[in-house]
Amino acid sequence: MKEVQLWKFVAQKINANQRVALMFVAESIGSSPGRQGHYMAVSEDASMYGTIGGGAMEYKQVEVCKKLLKTTTNTCTRQQLVHDKSDRSKWSGLSCSGEQTVLTFFLNREHKAFVEKIVWACTDEKDYHLVLAADNTLVVEEANGAMPKFEYTFSSIENWTYRFIINNQDRVYLIGGGHVGLALCRQLAWLNFKVVLIDNRADLPTEEYDEFISKKIITNYKKVANFVPSTKRDYIVIMSFSSALDTLILSQLIRKEACYIGMMASQVKVNRIRTILLEKGYSEADFERVKTPIGIPIKCKSPAEIAVSVAAEMIDIRNRIN
Repeated sequence: MKEVQLWKFVAQKINANQRVALMFVAESIGSSPGRQGHYMAVSEDASMYGTIGGGAMEYKQVEVCKKLLKTTTNTCTRQQLVHDKSDRSKWSGLSCSGEQTVLTFFLNREHKAFVEKIVWACTDEKDYHLVLAADNTLVVEEANGAMPKFEYTFSSIENWTYRFIINNQDRVYLIGGGHVGLALCRQLAWLNFKVVLIDNRADLPTEEYDEFISKKIITNYKKVANFVPSTKRDYIVIMSFSSALDTLILSQLIRKEACYIGMMASQVKVNRIRTILLEKGYSEADFERVKTPIGIPIKCKSPAEIAVSVAAEMIDIRNRIN
């Protein structure tokens, strides 16, 4: 889901003098279809954007919102939904087990400036947290790198807080623009990754990439480390056009904090680069961090297939750490 589109939807509705209900999944346990970070908007005219997990559970919650939007209530609510008939008072309508906590807030024209600020924050380079609290407040705060993507704290029904990074997109540093790189950018755009493309060729025709990337950097690969200030939430993908360049690039990035470092290479090339780096003083542990040959083994034959295999490997990492 493109979060900026959801907030533009909200802005459109409140500008038309409609009230909007926003439902946020603050916590999810077990086999819950609604995961922490999911959220959706329901407007007074019954149109919707986003999801809290779908199915009968979402339908029931949407219907509740529609009824509340016809009233004057502006007080937020918190619900524990259990996906199991054993607790009828909290039963969500699903039987897949698991639980999720849904917070519902109501916005109107008085929130116009607040919503405009969120639309702006969705496109800014910095990270921002949306903070929801039991006292019915919503606040936008600048986030620092040490803050988690999601944080839900519950002390009592009257005292809870949920914060999450707005437009939460994991950043990918893709080094090397080529046929596979273009296919991967296209794939990652669908999966809500933010891609920074780095290449050393000033004449590289990268216009095709512009639709799928957030930033393009042309630099000598000897300086590539200066442009990859990665954190534990970031991904590095190396796809240059030569073994020598891959060695140069990897030697600078192999000890970055990134949660994923992948390098496109044959097993022969991998072994050669590994030997060179070990001779330069890097350790086996350093090299073991690198996913290479890159991607999951699905007998790829085309750039598009390689892109799918790499994206799948990255999704696996993302879902394990989130």
